[in-house]
Amino acid sequence: MDNNVKKVCVYGLGGVGGYLGGMLAHNSTQANQAHHEVYFVARGKHLASVKEKGLTLITPLSDKVVCYPTKATEHVRDLPVMDYIFLCVKGYDLEEALENIRQIADDSTVIIAPLNGVDIYERIKSRIMTGIVLPSCIFVTSSITEPGVVHHKGGTTMLVMGKDPQQKEYDPTALHQLLTFSKIPFRWEEEALTTIWEKYIMFAPFALVTAYSGKTFGAVMEDESLKGLIKGIMEEVVALAKAKGIPVKDSLIETYLSNASFYPYETKTSYQRDVESGKGKDEGDLIGGAIIRLGKEFGISTAITESVYGHKQ
Repeated sequence: MDNNVKKVCVYGLGGVGGYLGGMLAHNSTQANQAHHEVYFVARGKHLASVKEKGLTLITPLSDKVVCYPTKATEHVRDLPVMDYIFLCVKGYDLEEALENIRQIADDSTVIIAPLNGVDIYERIKSRIMTGIVLPSCIFVTSSITEPGVVHHKGGTTMLVMGKDPQQKEYDPTALHQLLTFSKIPFRWEEEALTTIWEKYIMFAPFALVTAYSGKTFGAVMEDESLKGLIKGIMEEVVALAKAKGIPVKDSLIETYLSNASFYPYETKTSYQRDVESGKGKDEGDLIGGAIIRLGKEFGISTAITESVYGHKQ
C-alpha cells in the first residue's frame, strides 16, 4: 500500500457487501497503522446492529470476527469523497444507489459493482459521469443470518475484475494492494466480460426456472422438463454472448448442467427467494428482462426465457 490512507465505501451490506466490507474493515483495524478507512452504507435493523456492536463475520472455519468500520450510516451525505466504492446492492436498488454515490465520487473514484447481470457496467455509466467503473463479478456464498451478522460459508470465493473499457489507462496496482492486504481473493482480467457472461450463463437460467417452478436446485434437476428449460435458456444466453462478441464456449452448457448436482438439493436462488417473499422487489428485470431486450436488439429468439419469465409478470 502507498502512504496515503484510502477511503473505501461498501454500499450495501448484504451477503456480498457484508463479506467484502467485513474483510476490508477487519484487516484495516488489525494493522499497526491505518491503511484504509472503511465506510458502510446500510439500513434498518442490520445497520442499527452494526452501529451498536460492529459487523460479525462468520468464516468457513466457524470463527466469528467482529469488524468495525470507520463509520456506518444510511446517508451518503455523512461521508467524504471515496477512493473506492464497492457497490453491493440488489439490482432493484441500483438506480437509487447510483443517484446516491454520485455525491461521494469524483474523477479518480474507482467503482466495483459485482452485481448479478451482464449490463451492470452500461447501467452505471449511463448515470455516473465521473470515476472509473471496473466490470466485475463475484463468486461467493454468504448471507445475512440475523441483523449485524453475515455468514461466509466458504466454497469458491473470488472477486473478478477487469479494465474500464473507457479508462484503459487506469493502473490497478493500488487496488490489488488493497485487496491483498484485506485478504480478499481476486483475479484481474484485462477483459472481464467473458467471466461475467460465463457466470450469467449459469446463474440466469437457474434463477428463472427455480422461481418459475417454485422448486429447489435438486428438484429442478430431477425434472426432465424443467432441466430442458434450463438448457434452452442457457442456449439463448450463449447465443446472445456470441452476438456481442463475447468468446464463450458451447461446452459450458453441459459443464454447468453436470456441475449443478454439486449444489445442495435444497438450494434456492436469491431471485427465487425474493419472488417467494411476496415483497414485490426482485431482480427479474436484470435477469429475464435483460435477456429479452438483448434478444430483440440482436434479432435472436428468446422464446424460452419469455415463456418462463413472463409467467411471473
